Amino acid sequence: MAAVASAVLPLVEGGRPLGVIVLDFREPHHFTPDERHFLQTLAVHCALALDRAQLASNLEKQVQDRTAELEAFVRFAEAADGETNVLALARRAMDVLTLLFPGCTSAYYDLEDGQWRVKVYTSDLEAQPDLLASIKAGMPLDTPVFAQPMQTGQPVFVDGWDPQKEHFAHTESYQSVATFPLMVGGTIQAMFALGIKDIPRWSGHHQAVFRSVGRSLRLALERTETARQLAAQNAELLARTQALEGFAALTHELGLTSDPGVLIGQAVALVRSLLPPGYVIFWQVQGGQWRATAQRGDVGNPELQAAIDAGFPVGQVPSLDLPYQTREPLFQDHYDPARDVAPELVEHVSTVATLPVLVNGEVMGIFNAPLFGLRPWSAADQAVLKTTVHSLGLALERAEQARQVTAQRDLLQASNEELEAFTYSVSHDLRTPVRHIVSFGDLLRRSLPEPLDDKAERYLGIIRTAADTLNTLIDGMLDVSRASRQLLKAEQVELDRVFGAVRHEVGVALPQRQIDWQVGALPTVTGDAGLLRRVVTALVDNAVKYTRGRDRAVIEVWAEDRGQSWAVLVRDNGVGFNPQYGDRLFTMFQRLHRQEDFEGPAVSLANARRIVARHGGTMTAEGQPGVGATFGFVLPKASP
Repeated sequence: MAAVASAVLPLVEGGRPLGVIVLDFREPHHFTPDERHFLQTLAVHCALALDRAQLASNLEKQVQDRTAELEAFVRFAEAADGETNVLALARRAMDVLTLLFPGCTSAYYDLEDGQWRVKVYTSDLEAQPDLLASIKAGMPLDTPVFAQPMQTGQPVFVDGWDPQKEHFAHTESYQSVATFPLMVGGTIQAMFALGIKDIPRWSGHHQAVFRSVGRSLRLALERTETARQLAAQNAELLARTQALEGFAALTHELGLTSDPGVLIGQAVALVRSLLPPGYVIFWQVQGGQWRATAQRGDVGNPELQAAIDAGFPVGQVPSLDLPYQTREPLFQDHYDPARDVAPELVEHVSTVATLPVLVNGEVMGIFNAPLFGLRPWSAADQAVLKTTVHSLGLALERAEQARQVTAQRDLLQASNEELEAFTYSVSHDLRTPVRHIVSFGDLLRRSLPEPLDDKAERYLGIIRTAADTLNTLIDGMLDVSRASRQLLKAEQVELDRVFGAVRHEVGVALPQRQIDWQVGALPTVTGDAGLLRRVVTALVDNAVKYTRGRDRAVIEVWAEDRGQSWAVLVRDNGVGFNPQYGDRLFTMFQRLHRQEDFEGPAVSLANARRIVARHGGTMTAEGQPGVGATFGFVLPKASP
């Protein structure tokens, strides 16, 4: 049914039409002034409500867009924080800018061979083959959008882009363009560019976003350069480490050989391995000539090699003569080809180092290192060469000392072998006359009429006592000889058990003695159990013997851990000894007391010292007359 009466209310806010409210009546209606006023008021309020709704919707969309923008930028900032690959970060920046400026074009350029060459770009350029081909060919440095930031070091924002004015062909579709210079160490090395097709002017917000992205790229580029420098430093450090490892290996090798020729050859080989292309020679004076006794590396000129093989007169080669005379190294960063030999022979040599090798204060030879490339000698280079040469000198000194020690050792060993053979032979040969003395003395006694007078009895007693003493001395000599020649059998020896067994033997042999034993914990050592028992027996017997005049004998036994060795000590409260004569205690047949007071051949301590010495240890002795003495031995913890 058609409307009979209608009211049309336009919705307008701020001069902007928002819509229309239409009221239709099916019956005739006369609009009173109040109704008209009400409807007009209703229209106004509806327009306001509609406007607010649209504003709220627009604001919500802006908030969503800004939130998405911020989230994308946060992800980019997080990626930029640790990224050192600037091209990878440039791709991330392009993704962010594409989100912020839909349909935009961005590209990353490096400065190469006097042109700006694109390295990374957005995929939309693939649809613009002419433009892509143009930028791939390289952009001239005087292109305004690149030239201006190179001059100022600041980003450039171009509104109302004009391809002809900007000298940038095939860019008619863009309305605004910006470029950000990427600097490292004050020098522009790259450029980041952004072109927008639907925004003619750069707003403050958009400029801030682009600047932030550019700063992140610049930081990434700086990190990349820092990482490159660190990599270079690490490479140099690695080279130095390898040099030190090589030097350590050389030092080890120098300690393993005493052949001077081998030592010099190893040092020359090490230095050649550490240096750039060149050669290393060790020169020595022979017959008034400088002779090359060791060489590593090709000298780069057959005629020069022939001259080196022939030798050079001493006094006519300053690079060798000067270090020889001054005993100081000579480092030439810029070698003069005319300095030493014919210039045409060494025109390819740029840098030379010559260092004297001192052995016992005298120059044994000259270490010579010529290099083909221009390379100043750094402090590290000089330190390596000086250290190597110094170590070589020490090794050569040790080699000479080792040769002398070896010769003396061989002579001493031969003398000891002769002495031991003599001792063994004499001790055996003495047995026969001693037996004759005893036997014929007994026969003489039985052949004389009984009873014998006191004088004859005393004479025969002296003969028998002297023979018995001589037998004891022979036994001592044999014991020392056997202990010196017996092969060592290395095993774990529990000194607690050894001392316990020796104490038990003393108790069985001397049950009447009252001895206060104070024995501490003793270690397990490595050595020959049988020989070490002789040492322990000698120390215990010594303490027991020299305390027999005490009403209460006290014998203390303990051990001391001295880091790399064990010290085992035996202290007594016996007669002691004058420390002035302590060095005699470990000598065969040497006594500090009368034989009438303390019997025995006086060989047990001497024998103990030989045994301990064969185990790599030492004997010790301290004492005071009338106070007592402390004897002991010190053994290394390692195997003998």
